Amino acid sequence: MRKLLTVILCCVPLVCRAQSLDEIIRLAQDSTITAFQSRYQYEYYSQRNARFEALRKPQLEFNLTPNYQRMISDPARTYVYLRNYDRFSTAAQLRLSQKVLGWGGDAYVESLAIWSEYFGHDQNDRPRDFVALPFNIGYQQDLLGYNPYKWEKTIEDQRLEAARKQLGYDLHRIAEEATTRFFRLACAQGMMDMCLRNKQTADTLYAIAREKASIAMVSLAELRSLELQRLNAANALLSARNEEQLARESLAAYLRTDVLPSGSRLTIPTSTKPVYLSDGDALEMARANSPALQQKKMELSEALQQQQKARSEQGVKVGVDFSVGMQQLSNTFVGAYQQPQLFMLGAVSLRVPIVDNGAARKGYAAATAWKDREEQALKEQERALDEDVRTTMDNLRAHEQMLAHTSEAVTMADEVFELTAENYANGLCDINTYSIAQSRRDSAYNQHLTALANYWITYYHLLTLTQYE
Repeated sequence: MRKLLTVILCCVPLVCRAQSLDEIIRLAQDSTITAFQSRYQYEYYSQRNARFEALRKPQLEFNLTPNYQRMISDPARTYVYLRNYDRFSTAAQLRLSQKVLGWGGDAYVESLAIWSEYFGHDQNDRPRDFVALPFNIGYQQDLLGYNPYKWEKTIEDQRLEAARKQLGYDLHRIAEEATTRFFRLACAQGMMDMCLRNKQTADTLYAIAREKASIAMVSLAELRSLELQRLNAANALLSARNEEQLARESLAAYLRTDVLPSGSRLTIPTSTKPVYLSDGDALEMARANSPALQQKKMELSEALQQQQKARSEQGVKVGVDFSVGMQQLSNTFVGAYQQPQLFMLGAVSLRVPIVDNGAARKGYAAATAWKDREEQALKEQERALDEDVRTTMDNLRAHEQMLAHTSEAVTMADEVFELTAENYANGLCDINTYSIAQSRRDSAYNQHLTALANYWITYYHLLTLTQYE
């Protein structure tokens, strides 16, 4: 095959260093917009996951809340709760909280101080007060029987894994697209070289025929046939050059850099790469590395989360909030911290739906239906992926066989054409026989270039699916 490819590319001199397929793929993965977007997307989900993990660790925060309240009532009344006054208060809180991942609630330890100042015509009755909670520890959970933290962890991990697999998938997709454009240009260059050879041969034969026509050794019809063949070869060469220019611009635009100046050549891979994968191994690797499949698994987890939450909300909804601490009230700041009193606060909230017109039941039915839908979507994604992998493996084997056959056909077509051209030059065959040999050689070159492109595009598509290296 090396000799064959040398013949294909030998007619046009090299203007600059040839670009190989591996170099083109590397340039594409470093410079295409898709590569940048994919890397930024993975960085986003990576930082998002790091933030998520940070929020699951103990959180310490300080809260300061100023508040102003003005009460206006009937001045004639003297009840305490109806007096006219202005109240300014400030609450300062230092709170350490931790998500209890196993239960689904929040535990906290806090220290709180509240200062209140009263203004008005009777402010001397109670000019100010201080409330201090030096120490308070508690636990709070809105809905018993439902642990959102467990689901959040599962879903967030699946989301990050999907982003990681998407990055690898996108880089392989870039390699696949770069391979497609690479071989479009490589095939165009091969066709241009072939057309150039045909034109040179047609010009030579036409010049010889004109000399023979001057001594009546070539008929006018044969001379006109050679002239037509020369014109067709020139038109084919012009068309091939236009196609080569379009393919070059397409590849350069995809790479977003001027690395393919006019006249530069591509180095076509001279041998196939072995793939030591059975169909079963390929299916297993594709399922393990598919970002679409991972995304569907994440969506199914979200649906299962909503189903469990809806199930817990169907009947009596129970929440708890209890705390133990120390508290004191005084009209001085120091007094508020002297002899604090122990207190315990416990609350159990029960929310019983009396008449909800089946809202909870229908919500659970909707969540179950969506969960069933996501399960079917996951199965369909697996089926489509399996079909794609099996088809790709079959195509790769078929293209590899076709590549071997077309290589043999090109070698044979070259030999036949050289013999026919020699016979025609010696007058042992007519122009029609020569044209048929040339047409068959052109067809063999076309099929071989097509087989080369199909093999490598299919090979990189398999790498995209399995991320096999």
